[in-house]
Parts: sequence; C-alpha cells; structure tokens
Amino acid sequence: MNKVITGLVALAVLALGYVTIKSVLNPVQFDAKQAEREAILQKQLKKIASYEEAYQSIHGRFATAEELADFLANGRLFYIRAEGEVTEAMREQGLTEAEAARRGMIKRDTVWVSAKDSLLKDGTDATKLFDVLTTGNKIKIDTAYIQQEIGKDTVNISTVQATIPFEFYLSDLDAQRLEQKKDALKKKANSFPGLRLGSLTEVRLTGNWE
Repeated sequence: MNKVITGLVALAVLALGYVTIKSVLNPVQFDAKQAEREAILQKQLKKIASYEEAYQSIHGRFATAEELADFLANGRLFYIRAEGEVTEAMREQGLTEAEAARRGMIKRDTVWVSAKDSLLKDGTDATKLFDVLTTGNKIKIDTAYIQQEIGKDTVNISTVQATIPFEFYLSDLDAQRLEQKKDALKKKANSFPGLRLGSLTEVRLTGNWE
C-alpha cells in the first residue's frame, strides 16, 4: 500500500513539475515565435510603405492593394537625368535652372522606367506582397483622405494604413497567451492587436513597432 501511495505521490510531483515547466516555457516559446514572425512581416510592411510612396509620387495619392499590385506589374516611374549645373555666372545673369535648360546650357530630361524593374530589383514577388507568411491570410490595405489647412485653403490629403491582426499569424500558438497579449493592448490608447503601418487619420508611414 505504501509503495502505491509513494508511486502516486511521485507521479503527482512529476505532473506538477511538468505543468510548472510548461507554464514557464509556453510564454517564452510564444514570444520567440512571435518575434520571429513579426520580423519577417515588418520588413514586408516597410516594403509596402516604400511602394506606396512611389505610387503617391506619380498619382498624388496612396493606392489600394489592387492598385498597388497593378502599379508594380504595369506602372512606370520617372527620374530627372541631369547634365550640367547652374553656375554662379548664370545666376548673375538672372537665369533659373529651367531657363538655362531651355537655352541648352544644361540638360534636364525626364526618363520613364518600369516600376517593376525599378522597385522589384531585389527579387520581391509582387503577387505575394500581401501574403501573411503561409497562413492564407492577406495584409489589409485601407486608404482615406483627411482635411488639412494650408494657408487659407483646406485641402484633402491622402492617407494609407496596412494592418495584420495577431490572429492572422499567431492563431496556431497558445490561445491563452494570445488573449493575454490582446488584453494588455486594450489598456493602451490607440493600440492595435497586431502589426499596423501608417494611419488613416495622420500623414505617416511608420509602424506601431517603431
């Protein structure tokens, strides 16, 4: 009988030890996986930000996901090819850069290039740009306009926001730890349970991890 009791006690101690170790390891493992996945997604979001800036430089506004994908596949960018500089002597003659170029004293040519060739030289696959790892989920892109006063005028300013909720890339991990993460963020003003880049109410393209 004593041997049975001793055996049961030993099993209970082992079970308690296992539960204790698991309770310590689970959050650590969760956080490590979260950091690993978010590092990949953050780079992806920053790429999207740079592509949005390129689109905005041409169209004067930010793009939806569909517009950005089409721009990367079929759009064009331009740059100014410059030969020669406006000298002090030219300035003394009252010549601006535009006038000097018109007279052929310097050259300023607009050169158009493929957005794909210019922006995707690093091998980025535009067809997978909005994929959230291999989960089947997609990064959500929202656009809007806000009004700003410039001098005496009120103008509409384009804004963009990209979001990836925790559930899109952490749902296969410990559910309790995930809820703890979300609950902690609910206590913070203007927080988002996941990764967010940009804003619909401000003109910025930074991420909530920066």
